[in-house]
Amino acid sequence: MKLNKKLIITTTAAILALGVSVPTIEHSTTSALAATSSTNTMQLAHGAYVYNKNGKRLKKYRGSRYKTHLCKGANVQYAGAVESIKRDSKQYYLLNDDNYNQSWLPYRKVKGKYYYSIGHGGYINAANVSKINGQPLYVATATVTIHDKNKYDDFPKKGLYVGSGSDRTLIKTGQKITVDCISTIPTGNSRSTAYRITGTIDAFVITKFVKTQPRQKLATYTMYTYVGLKQNSNAYKISSIINPEITNKNVMLTKNEALPIIREIYVWVPKDNKAELFYRLNYYSPEESINYDNAIQNQLFYIKAADAVYLSGPQLTPANTPEEAKIDAKIATLTDKQDLQKLIDQEKTITANANYKNELYVNTYKACYDEALKQAKTVNSSTSASITEVKEAAWYLTTQQQALLNITKSGNEGVDDTMPVS
Repeated sequence: MKLNKKLIITTTAAILALGVSVPTIEHSTTSALAATSSTNTMQLAHGAYVYNKNGKRLKKYRGSRYKTHLCKGANVQYAGAVESIKRDSKQYYLLNDDNYNQSWLPYRKVKGKYYYSIGHGGYINAANVSKINGQPLYVATATVTIHDKNKYDDFPKKGLYVGSGSDRTLIKTGQKITVDCISTIPTGNSRSTAYRITGTIDAFVITKFVKTQPRQKLATYTMYTYVGLKQNSNAYKISSIINPEITNKNVMLTKNEALPIIREIYVWVPKDNKAELFYRLNYYSPEESINYDNAIQNQLFYIKAADAVYLSGPQLTPANTPEEAKIDAKIATLTDKQDLQKLIDQEKTITANANYKNELYVNTYKACYDEALKQAKTVNSSTSASITEVKEAAWYLTTQQQALLNITKSGNEGVDDTMPVS
């Protein structure tokens, strides 16, 4: 199978370069909060004045005018305690050890600014804080300024358009813009780190064009969900999971490797007499990931969820239950294959569609549909395929049919980040 590997918005190296680390051991959210709450310190990213609860600067704090200004890099005791919150509900937040759920140190908002209490009636601007209890402080949105001079040849004097379709945005020198995440985007034959303009999907501004960088971390954006391996791990076929007598071609994926995934599913593991959660790998592989490429070429699509941790992208939920996984471990009958057969029978209709014939999509939508159809036919003709395999083949063929038939006309076809929807 040959797919265009340029069609991805981030790479393994890019994700790790953006500061998304792969933990080597598991920690529970509860223990993480307990450990951090014992330190009660904030580290300053910038010099900070002390204010009262109404946002008015104090002339004296704790009896001294010298204590009304705190220096950059200082560790300051805060009042209150870190608490768990609903994801993406606060302007300033911390990431828990699972890299997905969030916590916050309660702040006070006054006239559009956010303040942390340091006790004794004193408050400091949250914008001046870089870490809380040693953890990086994240900000939901930040205002940055484009360089006030055309210091780069690739920034036109009349401004630069970024994004596509309704997201198309003109940015100019000296302009202030609000951004909400950081990622890497294709720029010619390479990739560059970029900020996404708030309220858009694909309007990214390369960081080198930005004069003032955010003081706090921004969330990492990836189009697909990424997980990182905590240890060296095998990739599997469902058939080899359900039937221990079937052996893999034994492609080992390496510790700390960042992998794109598109699905969570429980698969029955007879030797353990239980259902275990697996991730299905996405075809769009980081170019540096040799082991991943080998796994895909050998059609070893699944890794154990227990071997990985969340890195970035949409949070997935299991497509089935452990109870369903046990039932679906049985060999599929002709009745079980009826839905898959109907999808396969649509081949002539799909291949006659204009999108299928469009040369722009030969290595993307068309290639994914062809591969999904090939897998479906193999499973459908097998006399030993499990119900789980049949359902997975039907799911994947359905997603690729829909992706091919429903390509969004954004005027951006052929650009590196135009890809089938998974």
